Amino acid sequence: MNDPLAVLEEYFQLIQNFSVDPAAYATVLHPEVEQVEFPNPLFKTTQHRSFNDIITNVRVGRELLRDPSFEVQHTRVYADGSVQVEGRWQATVTNDKLPAVRGQRLSAQLCLIFEFKDGKIYRQRRYPCFDTF
Repeated sequence: MNDPLAVLEEYFQLIQNFSVDPAAYATVLHPEVEQVEFPNPLFKTTQHRSFNDIITNVRVGRELLRDPSFEVQHTRVYADGSVQVEGRWQATVTNDKLPAVRGQRLSAQLCLIFEFKDGKIYRQRRYPCFDTF
């Protein structure tokens, strides 16, 4: 699978389903992947995640959230093969471990930048802008 948009579609589906199957992620994530998430209301410091850390983060999300959705609003493929995605993410809080109330719907506007290597996601930068909660 070398089409970056197809890779991203599969990746987004895995995330939205809260999949924690490493074999499924191995089809879209490079073994040396690095995900960088910049500070936001959920993470006060910049987060750096490896392949295993990404799956762990999804596992934590599965325990804290339900009914996630991600609506892609814009994509842009650059000449170097990187892809910028803008979209709206939402999920419902299931417990009181987050700085939000159980049952509350969290929403964020996201800007995601992806770089690819060997047809897989190699680098990801996440710029979340959460609505007030």
